[in-house]
Amino acid sequence: MIDPIHHGHVTIWADEELVGVIQGLLSPLSLALTRASDELDLIQQVRHTRPLLAIVHSVKKPTNLVELLTALHRLQSDLAIILILGHEHIPLQNSIAVSPKLKVLAEPLDLTALSQRIMEATGLSSPLERSLGHDDLRNQSDYGHLLGLSPKMKEIMMIINQVAPTNIKVLIRGESGTGKELVARTLYARSLRKDKPFIKVLCAALPEGLLESELFGYEKGAFTGALRRKPGKFEFANHGTIFLDEIGEISPGLQAKLLQVLQDGEFSRVGGETDVKVDTRVLAATNKNLEKAVAEGTFREDLFYRINVVSVHLPPLRERKEEISYLVEYFLEKFNHQYNKTYQRLSESTLQRFYEYDWPGNVRELENIVKRIVVLDNEDVVLAKPPPQEDVPLPSPTPPAKPAPVASSGGASPTSTYSLKSVGKEAASQAERDLIRNILYQTHWNRKRAAELLQISYKALLYKIKKYDLNNDG
Repeated sequence: MIDPIHHGHVTIWADEELVGVIQGLLSPLSLALTRASDELDLIQQVRHTRPLLAIVHSVKKPTNLVELLTALHRLQSDLAIILILGHEHIPLQNSIAVSPKLKVLAEPLDLTALSQRIMEATGLSSPLERSLGHDDLRNQSDYGHLLGLSPKMKEIMMIINQVAPTNIKVLIRGESGTGKELVARTLYARSLRKDKPFIKVLCAALPEGLLESELFGYEKGAFTGALRRKPGKFEFANHGTIFLDEIGEISPGLQAKLLQVLQDGEFSRVGGETDVKVDTRVLAATNKNLEKAVAEGTFREDLFYRINVVSVHLPPLRERKEEISYLVEYFLEKFNHQYNKTYQRLSESTLQRFYEYDWPGNVRELENIVKRIVVLDNEDVVLAKPPPQEDVPLPSPTPPAKPAPVASSGGASPTSTYSLKSVGKEAASQAERDLIRNILYQTHWNRKRAAELLQISYKALLYKIKKYDLNNDG
């Protein structure tokens, strides 16, 4: 006979953010959760309540981690223990083996693995599965275009459902165009802060000085042109959520100031003498390999672990092609409504080409192609030639047509509406426009990468995009 106190009781010693995540995982299982205030309290709880599971978070800095785990095992030999190691304790991962019922996880936390460990320890069905049930996932969120029907995306939505109601920081990773912003907006829409501001900051769009002013604001007189105090994005997001897109592009100097906000909730405006305190949930996204950036010294290790408490990795579209027809249906409906069109469906031959294509631009590329089909009301025009793959060399710019010869009469000098200088300038401008357009298309409008390939500054590229009236609609 199972002791009723023993069954359904979990004790935890962890930081606030992790406790919130664990509560979300356990609530569908009707498991009671009690929190320990320190390691002595944890030992006392195990001694007196005999829980089914103990969860220990190493960031609470026990006096001796191995001795603590050994003491818990001696108090209750059948106690299942989940140890979650903070990054500073990860080197201990392979040396802790005090009990066969001890499971060790390391940060950044994989919620799927944590759910599996809880399931193993309790003998109940997966908390993630039970929290969602087996309903059609399209009914679970306002962002149907994000969800799809693939197993990988179902798993991501399960994680989103558990993390959203907490204040835990989430790092969203994936290639450009996979839908990282939509994940962030879904986390926000399902959070307890959904009635508060959602502020997005594109970190790659501004140079360091402007980005600092954008994030933290400035005081009157802080620099030339600062005629009044201006609050920053963190102040606008107070009590709400801030989404730092392309966080891997932040300069090392600005990373230190961002770390202070994440640690203490405080920062100073540019030119300010006092600190501003905010309560803001931080979500971040990147398409960069931040582990590599940390190893190369371009991204702070402490900041990486601070933003990467829970990681969500979005698979590219080529790994979830079963979603293509679902996404096409959504985009057709979206753009029909937006442009007052009535394009009902794509032909089978077009869909077949979509399935055969590898989509280097991911969902964003698919969205843009469907948009052009709807706007032009014609699949053949858009698909006259296949979209270029990453490894296909760019076509050379088309040389300008030669001006027609100007007729002369009676041996008189030709009327000079052209000059070698003006023709050369026009040809150079046309060639430059074509090259920039092709580079942008190849990089799927990753302007930072395009600027690198063109060997010009990011600011110069933005100027030329405006000058030549280029856009990413095709």
